[in-house]
Amino acid sequence: MSHKIKLLIFLLFIFLRVNAQENKKSFKESLKASVVVKTDFSYEFKSEKLQKSELIIKPEFSYKLNKNSKLVLKGQIYTELNDNLEAGVTKEGMVSDYSKRLFIGDRTNLELREFYLYTNIFKKLRLTIGKQQVVWGETDGLKLLDVVNPQNFREFVLDDFEDSRIPLWSIKVEFDVEKVGVQLVWIPDNTYHITQDFDAPFFTKSLFQSPPEGIATQFKKTIKPKRFIADSDIGFKLSTFKSGWDLSLNYFYYYDDLPVFYNQLQTLETEELIINIQPKFERQHLIGGTFNKVVGSSTIRGEIAYIFNQNFTSTNTNAIQGIETSNLYKSAIGIDYIRGENVVSFQLFSDLITESISPYNRDKFETNTSLKFSRELMNDNLKIETLWVHNSNHGDGYIRPQVSYWLNSSSQLLVGSTLFYRNKNHLFGQFSDRNRISIGIKWGV
Repeated sequence: MSHKIKLLIFLLFIFLRVNAQENKKSFKESLKASVVVKTDFSYEFKSEKLQKSELIIKPEFSYKLNKNSKLVLKGQIYTELNDNLEAGVTKEGMVSDYSKRLFIGDRTNLELREFYLYTNIFKKLRLTIGKQQVVWGETDGLKLLDVVNPQNFREFVLDDFEDSRIPLWSIKVEFDVEKVGVQLVWIPDNTYHITQDFDAPFFTKSLFQSPPEGIATQFKKTIKPKRFIADSDIGFKLSTFKSGWDLSLNYFYYYDDLPVFYNQLQTLETEELIINIQPKFERQHLIGGTFNKVVGSSTIRGEIAYIFNQNFTSTNTNAIQGIETSNLYKSAIGIDYIRGENVVSFQLFSDLITESISPYNRDKFETNTSLKFSRELMNDNLKIETLWVHNSNHGDGYIRPQVSYWLNSSSQLLVGSTLFYRNKNHLFGQFSDRNRISIGIKWGV
């Protein structure tokens, strides 16, 4: 066990002992336990095989130490019966030793999803310490400011945000200064995105240039941050309510969760050519904010983000090691309209590279749109929902219709489909062979 985890457990033990006398409730009264069991079977049209066959068990425990403090533990048992999305035992080289999953064979893994202590000190300072998710942002379908936690791309962007995020060992401090809420985040956990192998169903091949014909490639070991303090991520969020607007200002100093793939052409002694690819994680600064306001039956909301020194794979032959750098401006504006049981949401995403560079497989200015419709019927027991995401530059996107029905107060039937379309060389269209229909059941108690 890592010495960092031992230290955390020791501090939690001391805290429990100190607070034991304050908690006069019985153990049964203080403990809340729940479990959610979910199955999901997805049939892929192209291959005429099961793309996914999941069984997920999520136990959750919350223990109230006293009126101001609680200890929360969330676990997950994940089994994929046909071992397709993450074939074999997944290599988690981008995950820190104290955040890795425990694999049992090729198909099952155990994961400590969250384990944190929350306490309210003098009713002014709120402290959360341990493994947790820190959620920033207001968007649906695509992420913009939600960059604090890395993501498992086992299903590209199709997984629920909460399930796809990788919780990190971190400390979150929250307090108020006048009418401004302050959130400070420190993350010493060097865990990054989990991406899939080349032969995985949702390997994002559109992000990588193919080498010239007849030239081999060689991947070197990824250069990954390892220093506990110096390589930590830090950030803050300031939030307030002004003239009917919920506003926030966000700043994050972090390592990009995807490495930069530096490449260099080399001539061997045999006069053969080879491309050496050196993945390396690089630092970035992000500053941005959110806004939302209720206007009649509608909610106007949005996000902006400005990323300094974003690295891009380049098609410019003069680019140093195949990489060019530019600041990146991103924004999202959305409107949610509610009428009775109907909800319609529209979002416009804009993405602008500010420098004159030649990025691979994308334009300098890109636009995505999303349209989401949902309706509840039969006393809210039946919900019909459709999400459509479309890239205006390349004409590709995906559509996700879904129907959910409550069989009883604890069981829900889920039926849906995912349909990717158009250009196979770009982000969404590359998965047009992965179109599927899904059915599952969610049960909780």
